[in-house]
Amino acid sequence: MFSKIFNVFSRRESLKESDIKPLSPEFRNRVMMLLQDELGYSFNDMLETLQRKLAFLHGKFQLADARAGSSNLEDVIDFLMTCKDEYFLDAIELMFCSNINGVSWPENALIPSINEFLRVDNLPYHLTGYVVEEYESLYGGTPTTSIKISEFPKIIRRDYELIHKKALEPALEILSGKDFKHANQEFLAALEDHRKGDYRDCLTKCGSAFESSMKVLCKKTSIPFKETDTASTLIKALLKYGQLDGYWEQPLILIATIRNRLSSSHGAGTKAKEPSEHVASYVINSTASAVILLYKEFY
Repeated sequence: MFSKIFNVFSRRESLKESDIKPLSPEFRNRVMMLLQDELGYSFNDMLETLQRKLAFLHGKFQLADARAGSSNLEDVIDFLMTCKDEYFLDAIELMFCSNINGVSWPENALIPSINEFLRVDNLPYHLTGYVVEEYESLYGGTPTTSIKISEFPKIIRRDYELIHKKALEPALEILSGKDFKHANQEFLAALEDHRKGDYRDCLTKCGSAFESSMKVLCKKTSIPFKETDTASTLIKALLKYGQLDGYWEQPLILIATIRNRLSSSHGAGTKAKEPSEHVASYVINSTASAVILLYKEFY
């Protein structure tokens, strides 16, 4: 319970002053109106649950500096309308990990609507989707396959609109599929590292996400591979059994080459490796584009 409460946007992201674009009052209003319309009778239940989660997050019985004796509903509404922007984004994340009817199901209409509100106001954020995975269980003593949520929606930064729309957003949608659980976790961690300025770890996790994605595609298409195979071996296997020409090997292997040369995956030796922000951005975008390319070819 508490691990989800404390792993929220404001505690993951370290925003520079130049990065901040204020949330508009209209964005907050639209989110609240959307929740009213979509949740119906569950709207108040969601607010009550959210007030308790936010109270634990901030360590305060009452969230808003409002009149004494206000109800939990009044308290959380006052807070959401006046709190810091990052705290409102926290609340959106916490809402999706609440067991409230209309919120927690993976196929959720709220997520695309909130992303549309973010785009309308040109706000530099994106809400990721749920990630689900299959597991074996018993139903009435009979083995069956069930699904569970392995990753809840998160707010991430989107720094460049065109790249985000054409590469990052489609890649995140692909990686939210149940087969790509580990690749999705690695790629989201790479995005977090990029925002924190930890570019060496960002490159490491991009390489891991790329390799994990290729292993999923090999398994999906019955291409022989070993779990210990490197990116180079996996690329060669995919090209051998697929329709892509051999010249794709060089641009695809570049992601792993940069990871090997500049990331934290290998020792720095006598000279520290400090990749720049634009190099890390290139690798993130290249990883996203490579995932899309290979997914469309092999999945």
